[in-house]
Amino acid sequence: MGARPNIDHLKESCGSNQLQHCFKYLFVQEWRANEDFITYIGQKCADLEANIQRRALLIQESESFGPFHNVAPDAVECMGETQQRDQDMLAALIGILDLAREGRTEKERHVGLMDLKG
Repeated sequence: MGARPNIDHLKESCGSNQLQHCFKYLFVQEWRANEDFITYIGQKCADLEANIQRRALLIQESESFGPFHNVAPDAVECMGETQQRDQDMLAALIGILDLAREGRTEKERHVGLMDLKG
């Protein structure tokens, strides 16, 4: 057989020469990384949502100044642009979060298959 440096590295990392143990180890590591990613992206979504809500209130308050204040209309326009960008970013992150959550089920199935093989 030819050299299998990736399998050898996996065996070394896992501490076993049994492939089913090695692959279960790999899949558990991938599942953990996916869970950490879900947590991280979930927190980023929560942070963006809080910023969007806070900025919406600030925009509303700033609009109450009316046309007689020279700074307020420009500031409202700038905040509106930022608000739209943050909402677009939030939508993209939610899409990524949905994909990562789908990966959770996939990773759990992979780990389960290795349990059945053992």
